[in-house]
Amino acid sequence: MLLFHRTSVSEARAIVRDGFRDEKWSFGTDAVTGEAVKAVGVWLTDRVLPAEEGPQGAATLEITLTLPEAALSPFEVSGVIEDAQLWIIPARVVNQHAGISISGVDPRSSWFHERVEDIEE
Repeated sequence: MLLFHRTSVSEARAIVRDGFRDEKWSFGTDAVTGEAVKAVGVWLTDRVLPAEEGPQGAATLEITLTLPEAALSPFEVSGVIEDAQLWIIPARVVNQHAGISISGVDPRSSWFHERVEDIEE
């Protein structure tokens, strides 16, 4: 199963080198129960999200999980992102069952890219 995670370039390098660490996430209150919706783990989606839809960062990681999608259902968070599935999965589960690679870096985060644009203008 191929999933995606957005983060900073330096954090992406650390994740590839050392694996994920759990983070705390809050999604407001549940419309039915009125209770706070919180989760601890790694934010993963089934598609690359634009910056305004998920965590900030210039790097996108591809996570290839060797688990079936059914095994992820307890970690799914519904109703947060339109047209995408979101999971908050414990880091130990992701690290144990995943291949992690940097699939893209926003070129605007690079000093070289900014400098070239300045020269071209």
